[in-house]
Amino acid sequence: MQKTLLVPTDFSVTSLNALRLALEQLQEDQSVDIVLMYAEWLDDSITELLFYSPKKRIESLKSAVYEEALMILQNRFENRIASIRIELFHGYNTRAFHNFAEANQIDQVFILQDYTFKPAKRGFDPIPLIKKSNLPIQYLIWKDYGTYFEENQLQLLFTHI
Repeated sequence: MQKTLLVPTDFSVTSLNALRLALEQLQEDQSVDIVLMYAEWLDDSITELLFYSPKKRIESLKSAVYEEALMILQNRFENRIASIRIELFHGYNTRAFHNFAEANQIDQVFILQDYTFKPAKRGFDPIPLIKKSNLPIQYLIWKDYGTYFEENQLQLLFTHI
């Protein structure tokens, strides 16, 4: 049975280090499904909810550099990635996260140990909810090199490959 890994993201290239480090830990012949999760609050406006599209929201959050980094990771670890998808999480509590994890059949979560999420306007840090869940969490050691432009983050993502 194929495992499904959850990697929280804030759509910065830096947050993809968790995915890279997780894939590096896998055995050569092990293939997994990857769910990149972005957590955000839903808007309360009825008009906004009527015209809400998760696909359009994801596209609006992704930058060209983020997409390029994701494509490079997919090519670099093509034998270890069976599928990769980005999902939005809109929950408010641990139960909502449990339902999200169950619906996506999550087996394990990979989190950068000392990374601080920098989500967009309505986004939030999902780590407290993830920690309260009963999912196995793998903390990945990663060193933050400070503030960089997105283009420099792409280079830093691959400094250890």
